[in-house]
Amino acid sequence: MEFLKELRKGYLRKRREKDPNLPVSTWIGKDILSNGRIGRSVTVILNTPGCRWAYEQGGCTMCGYLMDSSPREITSQHLINQFNYAIERYCKEIEENPKDICIKIFTSGSFLDEGEVPREARRYILRKIGELGIKEVVIESRPEYIREETLEEVRECIGDVNMEIGVGVETSNEEIRNYSIHKGISNRDILKALDLARKYSIGMKAYLLIKPLFITEKDAVLDSIHSGNWCLEVGFNRVSYCPATVHRGTLMEIFWKKMQYRPPFLWSVLKIIYQVKRKNPGSIVICDTSGIPSERGAHNLPRCRCNREIKEVIEGFTLTQDLSDIKRVLEMDCCKDYWERFLEFEERNIVPLGEYL
Repeated sequence: MEFLKELRKGYLRKRREKDPNLPVSTWIGKDILSNGRIGRSVTVILNTPGCRWAYEQGGCTMCGYLMDSSPREITSQHLINQFNYAIERYCKEIEENPKDICIKIFTSGSFLDEGEVPREARRYILRKIGELGIKEVVIESRPEYIREETLEEVRECIGDVNMEIGVGVETSNEEIRNYSIHKGISNRDILKALDLARKYSIGMKAYLLIKPLFITEKDAVLDSIHSGNWCLEVGFNRVSYCPATVHRGTLMEIFWKKMQYRPPFLWSVLKIIYQVKRKNPGSIVICDTSGIPSERGAHNLPRCRCNREIKEVIEGFTLTQDLSDIKRVLEMDCCKDYWERFLEFEERNIVPLGEYL
């Protein structure tokens, strides 16, 4: 933990100041809504002080989002201004068809942590969303901030707008979650948050990390399949797979640079999605494609033509939930023999391997 905290401190000194009245980023695009229909989402990444877990405990071994946080004080009014900027930018699209719109409010930590998003700002943002007449709103939070009094207030602010809270479950295996990822939460914490959210008719989305540190590619595939099935079994509305991307200033980057870690193969990602969706055909299974197919993100052989094709197939599947293209690509030959040899060689060597050609 102390090593992670010192690692953070060194990189945090490199953060650049941004306009505190503007979000880190905002965009609009096609998305799958909680009812399975294709709509559009307005994503707003707020510029906040950052994740409390990262400051106090060193954070997760793969996460560099603290670098997007502000090195200067961010007030409630700053956050309100950031949100208003994004809504004004897309007001025309929202007004045209609000019932097909989802608004996603993300931070580098937890929206429900009052140390990151003060109650005044949170209430304003949620009340404003409740007045827009949109279909749903998505936020993210660690489970310790999902409390009864907070959810009661959230539901009061948004009225009958559908709500979903994304939680970084990462894996159902507590040893991997807390030793490989340093997440600091238990399955008991997760199940408690699920029960509370259910009481207030709030959905939950599980973020699952594909290939954390210190496990082999084969074990990562098995863990992600088991974790996805577990999350859907215990009551999450959907699972969102996040193939590991090597962020700057993280423990994962240190091992990657030493050739002791490789981001997951896209063949592995496809296999995970296919297995979990096939077992849970009525559930929504999605996958983030940011970082694909860069050397720091999920990729097959670096110069192989299948990288771009697989990325497009995953993006299409996330919207349609149709497994036919996933199945088709999994039956391709391409560089799959290299992936299979890597799995076999890594298992024989016991320890995880970096890239080798």
